[in-house]
Amino acid sequence: MATVLAQSAPAMAQDQDVEISPSAEATFGLDQLGLGSTIELSALGSLTQLTMPVPEGTTPAELTAIATVPAWLSRGWIDIEAAGRPLSRILLDNTAPTMPVSIPLFGAPIVDGAVTVDLWSTLISDDLYCPDFDANPVRLFDAVVTYNGTPSVPRTISEFLPPLLRQLTVFVPSEPDRDVITAAMSFTTSVVSYYGAQPVRVVVRPANELQGADVDGPFDRSVVLASNTDPGAELIYPDDQSPPRLFVTGSGTRLIDQTRLITSAISQLAVTTSALAGASAPSPILAPDVTTLDDLAIGTVTGIGSGSATASIALDQTRLGRSTSGLSVHLIGSYNPGPGSVTASIGGTTVADWAADDMGRIDRWIDIPDSSLGRVTTVDVTVTHPVNGALECGALVGAKVTIDGSTSVRSTKASPTTTLGFGSMPQSLMPRFNVALSDYTFADTVRAVSILNGLQRLSTRPLLPNAVSIDDALDSSDPTLIIAPGGDLPDSITLPLSSADGETFTVTGTENSAELSVDTQLPYAALQVAARNDAALMVASSADAPAELDRLLAWLDSDPTRWFELSGDILFSAPEIEPVSLSSNELASSETSTATDTEDNGMGRGGLIALGIGALVVLVAAAAALRWRLRSDRGGHRRGDTQAP
Repeated sequence: MATVLAQSAPAMAQDQDVEISPSAEATFGLDQLGLGSTIELSALGSLTQLTMPVPEGTTPAELTAIATVPAWLSRGWIDIEAAGRPLSRILLDNTAPTMPVSIPLFGAPIVDGAVTVDLWSTLISDDLYCPDFDANPVRLFDAVVTYNGTPSVPRTISEFLPPLLRQLTVFVPSEPDRDVITAAMSFTTSVVSYYGAQPVRVVVRPANELQGADVDGPFDRSVVLASNTDPGAELIYPDDQSPPRLFVTGSGTRLIDQTRLITSAISQLAVTTSALAGASAPSPILAPDVTTLDDLAIGTVTGIGSGSATASIALDQTRLGRSTSGLSVHLIGSYNPGPGSVTASIGGTTVADWAADDMGRIDRWIDIPDSSLGRVTTVDVTVTHPVNGALECGALVGAKVTIDGSTSVRSTKASPTTTLGFGSMPQSLMPRFNVALSDYTFADTVRAVSILNGLQRLSTRPLLPNAVSIDDALDSSDPTLIIAPGGDLPDSITLPLSSADGETFTVTGTENSAELSVDTQLPYAALQVAARNDAALMVASSADAPAELDRLLAWLDSDPTRWFELSGDILFSAPEIEPVSLSSNELASSETSTATDTEDNGMGRGGLIALGIGALVVLVAAAAALRWRLRSDRGGHRRGDTQAP
């Protein structure tokens, strides 16, 4: 759909330049830049490329890290180049297993708000060793990038989002309507998607706290969302030289249109302090049955090695755009010719193998078992040549395998779509999904934003949420996320874990079910994955304990990697215990067991009777015992933290 953008005069834009102070500096860990925690440098001549964002007004100064040094090293060095121009050479010291390194970044050209450097390592072994170069690369860890200068204050809407963002704060009315909630969800997920692997922290605050709120730091941004018949987006500057706040207003879909402006390509035309965006609803991307590595933005993949080489293809179901099954890959590629073997494997398990030959061509379909599928399934294609004992050390260096971007990927839609539990999220919510709230409240808005941004971090595609009531969601056939902090859910919804009173728990697997009873009410919370009429369902609820649900979500928010680590289909939380992932199938199929009152072993009155729920028995028993002990010691029960995520 076409987008219309109207702009006003660039008010105040000329007054917002900030003089760069050479003494000012900022440091970012490599993970904060979205580049992971470790840099691995191949010892076989291939380059490692790093692209680091550079905020306007700053200059990248250096990258410092700790380098691992192989024990067999006689001498070696790391070469650093940028745009084909040498920057430095770092000599490696073999007197210790690790050594500090400093990579200067001055002189590297800044292109489109980023600087790119190429790193090569050259390693020469001691004459007494014949090393395995593949297993002993140089690794850089605890890497930190230092920037000099002071980031410029945005002068226009097009400059509002910086290349590096630590925190995004979104102010919404304390009593938001459906349009504001949808706008908040759409805007925050689009920003998280925009920054990719950067772990941007998202905070939602009520608008009545805006007046007394601190100004943003140079790597923070604030946005104010409000319903208004006069739509638009405008920068409002504070009195000091701090980043402006972006005020976004509108009603109905016009409000959502304004939020989409900020992360869209057309925002580059908004070179003023205010703008009005036209209708720009994104079209949902339907998942094709057949695609290619090029279409999936994976492209050509190459691996090199000594004697053997591996090209790893990471097939992300969020790139495919749906929860998939029946996955097969038509491998097109090449390898260095010669006798040996070619294998395709997943997680160390071979799914196909054939003899290598003098042609060095790969043209073969392989099928991936559904049991091997995950949210991301990595297919390793390895060529191995036989070792000739007469060859001198190092003579095998140079094995190479390449999988071309024209390689086809074929798949079908999984049924049920949530077979993998949390591993089916968020792809089973694509292309569009509903977010059903029990009430249109500020607290439920915070909870929805927290969950959606966690899901967005798992996805290579932007999510498209839409706020609705629970009744409207159940009348729809679309995938749904339900926010029910009080636990009031329709009887038509069947969850892996349920409890009517917090004392009797039912676990429902795909084939079996089991029950557990405790003799004291447990204020638990859970985030669960299920299916309804073959449509994905994710439910955040509690046993009338909203504070416990908030504690669970705050725990997820405190470490973004926790979303990647979720397994099973239940994330369970109770007071005084850390949330834990559980599988309903494993719980429901556990052997029958019984736990009794144990006054003499510290369990007190928190005894329970359990039938066939293994791990959950232990978990709930521990929580019940802690709750009883706290009540005895302090005369009351301390519930989970009430701080919103």
